[in-house]
Amino acid sequence: MSQPSPLARLWTHAQSAITALCASLLPLDTLIAAERRRVRSWLRALETFCRRVALTEALALERASPHVRTRAKSAGAMRAKRRASLRLWPKFKPSNARIRLLGAATSVREIAAAQQRAALAARLAAGRQNRKPAHLRIADRIEALQSFLGAPLRAVRALARKLRQTPGIAHAIVAQTMRPCPFLSQDCVNACDTLSCAALNSS
Repeated sequence: MSQPSPLARLWTHAQSAITALCASLLPLDTLIAAERRRVRSWLRALETFCRRVALTEALALERASPHVRTRAKSAGAMRAKRRASLRLWPKFKPSNARIRLLGAATSVREIAAAQQRAALAARLAAGRQNRKPAHLRIADRIEALQSFLGAPLRAVRALARKLRQTPGIAHAIVAQTMRPCPFLSQDCVNACDTLSCAALNSS
């Protein structure tokens, strides 16, 4: 009987980790603030681990079929089926805000820009007020991890397409700090680091 590959073992470890996390949790709406912070830290560790495993898989997929293109779904179809999902590539932070105006607005252009900034700030404030409760946001992240690990191939293919457009994403994923997590052994984390770095160096 053939042994599973190192990459397959990492997928199995990720599945076992999210299962163990869910089994260890009390009802999310009963967690106090310190417990929610602890769970969010564990989730960040599992998300980082899954991103690195997915990156290794995506780089292998890209080497096996570098010219394969899949048709993207329409925006309408994507909105109709939108649900919690694990984002595999990081969001690049915009540059720091620059001072464009000192003192009060004096021209029509400056007044219009100030009004736009005020409207944007109001929308952001309204969005913060309408955010889901903390325990529901945690539940969404758990659901996203479970959904991803239940059928990772589609997301891995999307990551492979993204890597063709922006190769630097691979370095950003590997550079993410892996937080301690009781559901991931250090040997497992080390094996994931070794595989992802080797895949990145050979790409």
